[in-house]
Amino acid sequence: MIKEHILPILMLVGAFLSLNHQRFDAPQFVTPQPHPVIDQQAQYKQFDVSVKLTNTVHSATAVTLANGNLLAMWYGGSREGHVDVKIYSALFDQKKQQWQKPKAVLDRLQVSNDLDRYVKKVGNPVLVRHPQGPLVLVYVSVSLAGWATSQINMMSSYDDGQTWHPSKHLVTSPFINISTMVKNDAVIYKDGSIGITAYHELMGEFSEIVRVTLDGQVIDKYRMSSGDKTIQPTVATYSSLEAVSFMRDTGKEVQKVRRTETKDGGISWTPYETTKLDNLSSAIFTFTGNIGRTWMVFNDAPKGQEHGRNTLALAVSDDKGLNWETVHHFERIEKPEVNESKFAYPWVAKGDEGQYHLFYTWNRKIIKHIAFNQAWLESKS
Repeated sequence: MIKEHILPILMLVGAFLSLNHQRFDAPQFVTPQPHPVIDQQAQYKQFDVSVKLTNTVHSATAVTLANGNLLAMWYGGSREGHVDVKIYSALFDQKKQQWQKPKAVLDRLQVSNDLDRYVKKVGNPVLVRHPQGPLVLVYVSVSLAGWATSQINMMSSYDDGQTWHPSKHLVTSPFINISTMVKNDAVIYKDGSIGITAYHELMGEFSEIVRVTLDGQVIDKYRMSSGDKTIQPTVATYSSLEAVSFMRDTGKEVQKVRRTETKDGGISWTPYETTKLDNLSSAIFTFTGNIGRTWMVFNDAPKGQEHGRNTLALAVSDDKGLNWETVHHFERIEKPEVNESKFAYPWVAKGDEGQYHLFYTWNRKIIKHIAFNQAWLESKS
């Protein structure tokens, strides 16, 4: 009797692990090509993206559109995890240098209808501008309990986010299929597949890449780290096969940014190591500049400091994240009066001609946007 039950399970697991593996190319990254900008004047502007539609806002994501405008998303509601939380979007008009009024684009009831299942709450949107044209939105939903039991879903738009196709649930595990979350940007492979940078918090905290097709078919998964308090990976690609992932450390002992690298398109990763960057268990974001350097936006409070998110720093590396120099603070409060999250969850969207757009949560009340260019960036190093 036991063998009769075990055999179908093993067949299911085997099918999942080899899921259409032969139908897709070996993973090779699409990498950004460095293009130094000449005779550019440094620019630096600040904007507020969100207005007071909700009591709290968090976890911004953004992409630049083909016409140069920006599309940003985040989740907002009375509080994190509440049933009234919705995912909002807003459009930035580059010519007018102005954010349009935000609008709700997704809530738990719509997700329940799309997926034909009960959904308790939604959160953490991630926008991807695919080279083939469409926008892809990956986001988290929870049906039972807390964030550790999350699942991820995907939807697409072919009109720059004006309308969205119904959500599709991503099956990332052959069993219960829970505890998969997202926060940071995805990577794109040369065959058009998307590498979703995901992480888990149930029965171990670890990071991975979930490789999917543009229509939401899961191809494979690549583990970045062991189940040891490393979450929310952010990936910098340097060639078709080489990339480095930086991860938030959630432990109480180290509290530094973690680092791991791959040389085979993300299939395998080196044992993660500890960088010298202080980080009290808060989200980080990495991007590469127009001359190939690596940049990171992060909370740089050292271990032992009571308020871990009262700074938001910029650091640069010339050796793919082995060594770093902190060169700027977008926000810094030397002596915060209250113990609360001030500046959190950074995201950087890259535009054309050496333009960069930083988004982050300000005290859970506002989504902030700071626009700067390559000339300003290099002036800080």
